[in-house]
Amino acid sequence: MGSAAEPIELTISELAYGGDGVSRHEGQVIFVPFTALREKVRVVVTEVHKTYSRARLVEVLEPSADRVVPPCSLFTQCGGCATQHLAYPAEVRAKVAQIESALKRIGKLENPVLRPALTGPDYAYRNRITVHNRDGRIGFLGADGRTLVDVARCLLAADDVNQKLAVLRERPRPRPHYSIRADEVRGEAFYQSNRPLAKLLQQQVVAAVPEGIESILEGYAGTGFFSKPLTERGIRVVGVESSAAAVPVFQREAPKAELLEGRFEDRFEEGLEKLGTGASFCLINPPRGGLSPDARRFFERDLPFQGVLYLSCDPPALARDLRAWSAKWTPEWFQPIDLFPRTAHVECLVLLRSSALSPSHSP
Repeated sequence: MGSAAEPIELTISELAYGGDGVSRHEGQVIFVPFTALREKVRVVVTEVHKTYSRARLVEVLEPSADRVVPPCSLFTQCGGCATQHLAYPAEVRAKVAQIESALKRIGKLENPVLRPALTGPDYAYRNRITVHNRDGRIGFLGADGRTLVDVARCLLAADDVNQKLAVLRERPRPRPHYSIRADEVRGEAFYQSNRPLAKLLQQQVVAAVPEGIESILEGYAGTGFFSKPLTERGIRVVGVESSAAAVPVFQREAPKAELLEGRFEDRFEEGLEKLGTGASFCLINPPRGGLSPDARRFFERDLPFQGVLYLSCDPPALARDLRAWSAKWTPEWFQPIDLFPRTAHVECLVLLRSSALSPSHSP
């Protein structure tokens, strides 16, 4: 490939999960951040590995029609955003393509049915942020994961969160990290951070549960965000949650649901027994790494559920789990949800049907 400091010209052929542009040069795959599909760029290779290399963008020679001027002056320095240089529809298309690619490449699904992505505002949507403090300087970690970038205002955060950030910057306290939360985000428990899309996500999940379902086992139940509206439909919900911060919030927000405290892997069998013999479903919303090997194995055996709703925040982990379950569960549809615009992350909701049962509901 030549000297690591020698500029080379590339054409970006796709956008990988994580937001980097992908090209090929002399048989090597090269990842280039902050590029757009079909752009011709000049880059300098910064890392060379056995199967791929990474490069730094030097110049855009032929810009894509999808390229826009980033509104934040700290973009490419701050590590929070990955796609401010793209028109938002192009970002959404790229994320949907990344989900589809993971399902085909890792999940070995030939023709996954992807619904149109659910989207909302691409700025001023976050109801909480975490900032760092170094010697009185407040900001986010840089794109290198180490440098602190001083940030006076985050364009992804809602106005009330930025107001609290301004107060903190005027009177910083001697702590290395701060979680700045809107008033509706109470305590340290996990809440959906996209304020405009949270309700729509909740409605999508609840609507995907068919009529006639009597009980649901909800793994990683959190603060009862989904449990509450499900119980309001008259469905019995048995939730499993291990976070000590989330448990009291769940009990307050979803008082009609039953909660088993502990890891999903440890309380699964007990939760299954509590569902009884009526028509049941399972809802899981695991952390970014997907299910643990122990939790994944539960779904590789015969289970009484008529279906499973899996909300994932990591397409490769989702695809890995679905491949392991392919003999028992068939995906009916996938719903991309862009809960984190301008970042590398994307959510996906999938409805799985037992391979032994015929589909009966598709909202």
